[in-house]
This record gives sequence, structure tokens and C-alpha cells, in this order.
Amino acid sequence: MDSIARLLIWLLEGTKGAKTRQLLLSLLLEKPRNMRQLALAAGMDYKSVQHHIELMEKNSIVSRAGGYSPIYFVSDIVLAEKGFVSKLKGGKHGKK
Repeated sequence: MDSIARLLIWLLEGTKGAKTRQLLLSLLLEKPRNMRQLALAAGMDYKSVQHHIELMEKNSIVSRAGGYSPIYFVSDIVLAEKGFVSKLKGGKHGKK
């Protein structure tokens, strides 16, 4: 197992906020969004979404484009891990 797969398992399955990060990533797989759009789509508080997105950005799971109110994307590193992408796409979007 490579280091990227281990990182994804740790962030998306092995930590307290894993379900939330799975939800946010699955929403970003549907279409890129800014933080506010993600919070509304997930039915979550903006600050909670911000925390998880910043953590995933720090670990290169998501990337962003733009200055004010940037749009977030699932990174190429995650997209290359087809097993995780198919798992996320197959999941249901539940509101927290």
C-alpha cells in the first residue's frame, strides 16, 4: 500500500471526522464548489466545513482555484485512487 492510499484511509476512514470528509469529497466529485455552497449542500455549519476543507487541502486531498471565495476541487492525487473515488461516488449524501 502506498503512502497516498494510507493517507486517504487515515483521513477518510480512520479519524473522528472521516464521515464528514467523505460527504464533502463526494459533493466535490459531483461538481466543484466554494465553501458556502459546500456548507449548504452538506447541511452543515460553515466553520465545520472550513475546518475539514482546510485539513484536506493541507494534505493535498483537495485543491482550490481563485482568490476571494475560491472554488474547491478533488485533487488529482485522489482521482488517481480509483477505488476511493468509486466508493465515494457510490455513497449516499446524508445531511449531518
